[in-house]
Amino acid sequence: MNWLLLMVSLPCITQCNNNAEKVKNIATIDLFAGAGGLSLGFKKAGFTIIQAVEIDAHAANTYRHNHPQTNVIEKDIQNVDPIDCLKQSNLRPGDVGVLIGGPPCQGFSESNRRTRTLSNPKNLLYQEFLRFLKVIQPRWFVIENVAGLRTLAKGTILQCIIKECSNEGYLVDWKELNAADHGVPQFRRRLFIVGNRLGLPISFPSPTHGPNMKPYVTVREAISDLPSLANGATVDRLPYGGDNCSESDYKRTMRSANSNMQGNLVTNNSNKIIERYKYIKQGQNWTVIPHSLMADYSDFTRCHTGIYHRLEWEKPAKVIGNFRKNMLIHPEQHRGLSVREAARLQSFPDNYEFIGSIGFQQQQVADSVPPLLAESIARCILNTDQSMNADDIKDQKLFNCK
Repeated sequence: MNWLLLMVSLPCITQCNNNAEKVKNIATIDLFAGAGGLSLGFKKAGFTIIQAVEIDAHAANTYRHNHPQTNVIEKDIQNVDPIDCLKQSNLRPGDVGVLIGGPPCQGFSESNRRTRTLSNPKNLLYQEFLRFLKVIQPRWFVIENVAGLRTLAKGTILQCIIKECSNEGYLVDWKELNAADHGVPQFRRRLFIVGNRLGLPISFPSPTHGPNMKPYVTVREAISDLPSLANGATVDRLPYGGDNCSESDYKRTMRSANSNMQGNLVTNNSNKIIERYKYIKQGQNWTVIPHSLMADYSDFTRCHTGIYHRLEWEKPAKVIGNFRKNMLIHPEQHRGLSVREAARLQSFPDNYEFIGSIGFQQQQVADSVPPLLAESIARCILNTDQSMNADDIKDQKLFNCK
């Protein structure tokens, strides 16, 4: 009888152990989590975000609101002990499946010439990610940043990250990806550094959109079903409106099950700025504005192409950046983008809500990783991690990796 009980129990014990191992494999910690774009992508791919570290109170509130099951540590990461993070989740070094994060990128940006030096302390925050990596020892890691990381100081920081991770036993590779190539309605170049300590090859998602592939998702396909708004709109939640008759696959994916959505706030631009907007046609920028209306710009050479750029209905958007610096204009209406329009162009679904006043909401959207791009990276990791059960990898045919 005892032998029979043992024989019956063994499969149960094995199954429990397997389940515990699977939980560890998909357990994910997000550093520099922001509003949660990277987390959302990994979550949609099947990972469990157990912890997130974020110093900004407004972004942390948005993260909590949309990821209620995740333990959010609202602190300066320099004051967070990775061992404490593991203890809070009853994990040990080596148990975490993936460590993800996007260290602050303002100092790496090619458009930010004044702070793009190694003397900028923000450019050294990547070392905090490496500190966590060395203690937590995850199976995989993903570092996301602006494409300018590869050229800063002739690639010094990028090579330092690769070297330190390699010294910890990780196989490491990196690639620059354009969000538009992966179904995001926005031309946005980002650099991803991926590594694992399993000796498995590093895979990156192959483009699915572009020449000789699926057409790029356009601004029209992304936002034309959102309500018509005025300059300075202050009603946060509104019903859908606009072009409801031509729903795209993208719109259907983004739309909430509710009849309305949050985030319909628009910056209240002055009459002088609105007058400038009137001269700009789709695809044009500040260069077509009469000089008499630009008298307060002391140095035109410092104006980049994103300033006063009016989006084009039939193309993806330019990069969604700082609202006050970029000042992207709606394709038809003489106003800036609403928070929800920008979120759609970033591939945030409408049920993802941003917390705080309009300026804080705008910054959260602009700083985020497009969730759809993050999801494609996450699925490549799932497809490559051979210790996972294939049944746990959902819709893997949608994301081709090579």
